[in-house]
Amino acid sequence: PSDVSFVTSRVNPHAHNLTGRVGAYFAYFLYISLGYSAYLLPILCLIWAFSEISVVLSQKVYFRVIGTIILFISSSSLLSLINIHNPTASIDYGGLAGFLISSLLYRYFALLGSYIILITLFVLSLHLATEFLLWPLVMVGLKKVRLILQNGVRMLKSKVKTEKKRKSGLEINVAKPHTLTKPEDKTIHPKPKKEEIKQEPQPEIFKKPKKRVSKEKPLITTAEKAYQLPPLDLLNLPKSVQDQSIKENLQSKASLLEETLTDFGIEAKVTRIDKGPVVTRYELQPAAGVKIQKIVSLSNDIALTLKATSVRVIAPIPGKDRVGIEVPNQKTNVVYLREILDSPQYKQSKSKLTLAIGKDVAGEAIVCDLGAMPHLLIAGTTGSGKTVCVNSIIMSLLFNCSPDEVKFIMVDPKMVELAPFNGIAHLLCPVITDYKKVSAALNWTVSEMEKRYETFACEGVRNIEMYNKKMYDNNKKVPYIVVIIDELADLMAVAQSEIEGAITRLSQLSRAVGIHMILATQRPSVDVITGVIKANFPTRISFKVSSKVDS
Repeated sequence: PSDVSFVTSRVNPHAHNLTGRVGAYFAYFLYISLGYSAYLLPILCLIWAFSEISVVLSQKVYFRVIGTIILFISSSSLLSLINIHNPTASIDYGGLAGFLISSLLYRYFALLGSYIILITLFVLSLHLATEFLLWPLVMVGLKKVRLILQNGVRMLKSKVKTEKKRKSGLEINVAKPHTLTKPEDKTIHPKPKKEEIKQEPQPEIFKKPKKRVSKEKPLITTAEKAYQLPPLDLLNLPKSVQDQSIKENLQSKASLLEETLTDFGIEAKVTRIDKGPVVTRYELQPAAGVKIQKIVSLSNDIALTLKATSVRVIAPIPGKDRVGIEVPNQKTNVVYLREILDSPQYKQSKSKLTLAIGKDVAGEAIVCDLGAMPHLLIAGTTGSGKTVCVNSIIMSLLFNCSPDEVKFIMVDPKMVELAPFNGIAHLLCPVITDYKKVSAALNWTVSEMEKRYETFACEGVRNIEMYNKKMYDNNKKVPYIVVIIDELADLMAVAQSEIEGAITRLSQLSRAVGIHMILATQRPSVDVITGVIKANFPTRISFKVSSKVDS
């Protein structure tokens, strides 16, 4: 105020302002007009410079100018309104503009109304003047507040859950001797009305819970109730077929096959017939001196005689001294899932990750261990049975494992194939249908894999089986995690860069920690299944594909 200005005399012509006499005049003009709010001008200039607001100003210059003017007016009016009862101080704080506007607002809206109006104008004008710098700061603040609230809610929920677990655990431990004797009495006196229906599944249900009670007693003492595996009665039984007519038809074809070979000068005898759901295999015992290559060259002639579309000659059958001739059946038989789950191969498997695949040429059930694979790649066109295979694999795990033993992460870009599994207790999260969430789920799985490796290293174990054995008494066993992606081609077309890295890491490292992947795709080409991914998926199931290159 004491510097050179419009109202000072020429006795002191020297200007103390660093920018000289012009700067002194300009500073006095701003100070007398706006008061202390004039200091906002250099602050705004710095904000615009650091945030490169010039690019945005070219697009919304009018909004910026209006916002800046209102910002100065509202700030100077707020400063004047603080000392509205002291006119001299009001002019010093907010300048002439602030004093006039604050006095006018105070006359018509009183003190509280004036504060509300000016603060609202100040916030809105600040947003207009520094939009893209202020708004992210507000969003960051809101996110931090939301995270704090979420953490608080989680802490409260965890406290409530631990309290419930503690109470329920005490109740179960107290009643444990009685709960072990009561189920035996109940099973000895079952409902007599349903004796005939439960005759077959009773041994299965009885065997599995007995094993689980003896091996996993600590699981019963947790807050969750003991999980009961679903009975096989939920699945349909295969339809009965007249065996006599089928045998006669097979024997007639076997004799026709022998006659055909005799016509071409080959003596052979059919020693065994194995009828599968799609193909029937005839085992031939060729006479001494008969060359096997001669039988292979007659495949088209055999197909013509048996009225078959094609014939496959296996010369010789691996592990046998016989030649196999596979002939397609006129009618294919449906393979029921219950047949596989009720087979000795499935029941005698010790692995929790036993998968029901189907039947072989001889009609025997095919089961395999996902833990030994350790990942599975399934390929096939639409309608070839790819989705049915995936559903059968999931069902075979559900009939064999409780939610404490196996967890699923299912990705279904088609939104309809895996929808029936939504809501089961085995899911770590609902079935993912949005490709944007797939990368987050896979990244979480990668982090879970790394955490498990750190835990296993601290405990001095090499794999999940050793860890669960060691933690058996402490009830700290970790479940297997199975990641199922129904259609990989759709995801790779949209977000390949985000998904490919996570799939590669999981396929390379996740076997020991109990994380396994099942990928299904229509197009197993190089752009979908890259070389690194294919190298880590040695186990593959191939259905009908669109071209020979994809086979």
